[in-house]
Amino acid sequence: MPKFPYILIAIFFTIAAGACSKDDDNNDAPFVYYEVGFDTDNANWRDTAIIVRTNKAAMIQKADAQLALPVAERQIVLGELRSGSGGYNKNASHEFKWHFDENTWELVDMTVEIYDGKPFTDVDSDTAYWLGTVKRFGAWSSYIRKRIPR
Repeated sequence: MPKFPYILIAIFFTIAAGACSKDDDNNDAPFVYYEVGFDTDNANWRDTAIIVRTNKAAMIQKADAQLALPVAERQIVLGELRSGSGGYNKNASHEFKWHFDENTWELVDMTVEIYDGKPFTDVDSDTAYWLGTVKRFGAWSSYIRKRIPR
C-alpha cells in the first residue's frame, strides 16, 4: 500500500489536534502576581523573595492550588529568564535586573543543579551569565509563598 494515505491521515490528525487544543494564552486577561519565597537561610535579605506574574488560567489555577499545601510540599518555581525587572520583580526596595517570562514559568518537582541558586546573590550579581548561558532559574528552595493583590 502506498505511503500517501498514511501521510494524509497524519496531517489530518495533526491539524485536528491543533484545532481542538485549548488556547490558554489569553493576552487580554489581567495578570495575577505571586510572591515566590525561598525556604533556606539567606544571609542577604534580597534573596528572600521575587515576584512572578501570569495571565494563563491554567498556571493561575496551579499556583493557587500550591497555597493550600504545606510549604514543604509545594513545587519549585522554574522559569525562563528575561532582562529587566519587567516593572514588577522586586523585593522591598530592591528591583531585580531580571524577571521570568510570564508565559513560560512553571511549577516542577525537580530541576537540574545548574538552575539552582539565589535570586540576588547569584542571578542578579551575574545577570549576563544567567541570561546568556543558563537562561533559566529554578532554585530548589523556591515555592509560591502568596498571591499578591493588585
